[in-house]
Amino acid sequence: MSSDSAAPNPVAGQSSSEPIISLKHVNHWFGSGEERKHALKDISLDIYPGQIIICTGPSGSGKTTLLTMLGGLRSCQDGSLRILGQELFGASKEQLAQLRLNVGFIFQAHNLMMFLNARRNVRLSLELHDKYYGQDMDKIATSMLEKVGLGERVDYFPANLSGGQRQRVAIARALVSRPKILLGDEPTAALDKESGRTVINLMKEMAEKEKTTIIMVTHDNKILDVADRIILVEEGELASSEKEAAFVERMRAT
Repeated sequence: MSSDSAAPNPVAGQSSSEPIISLKHVNHWFGSGEERKHALKDISLDIYPGQIIICTGPSGSGKTTLLTMLGGLRSCQDGSLRILGQELFGASKEQLAQLRLNVGFIFQAHNLMMFLNARRNVRLSLELHDKYYGQDMDKIATSMLEKVGLGERVDYFPANLSGGQRQRVAIARALVSRPKILLGDEPTAALDKESGRTVINLMKEMAEKEKTTIIMVTHDNKILDVADRIILVEEGELASSEKEAAFVERMRAT
């Protein structure tokens, strides 16, 4: 079933009531013919600047498909998807690439450049933006690595870092350019409790101070407290508000 319930109130201190992301009756399919799979079904959802949204649900339910669509990594096939005021139904590859400059990604697989050290991996994100040219990008990258607890590892290559440390490099890379939208696919899965909380606090600070919109796919119930809203995806559909509330209550009780 689709979710056409009233949109959540804008976050406190928000200057505009306009959503930064708006989906209206969005559908998505994979494959063709008899093998065609309906991955997202009639999704309607508004997300506002500075909100932290946690997206959860069973494996294979469509969460990551939704996340990649919101980041311009996947085109909108049906319905309306507006991000940062731009309609992305029928958008060109060039338009999607332009959108991605405003989005930070944290992937489960890290996607680090193995031949670059931690500082250079983080610096890559800055090099995509003209505004950082003329600034000391090495210093900015080092500062962000220090914030995620890797100040002593800035010159280490990914092969010499643990899985959790690689994840923190990937998180630093996503945060360093101060994107308008931050998307995370299980961003804390490889982190211990202390590191996970450090990272989540950084994200919360960005949401509060810079109105960064943060959307995370996660099953980590230790970070539910930072969410302005928790949405439940089941078999490609958004659950009803009643089912969503019951699910959140069960997760918080575990």
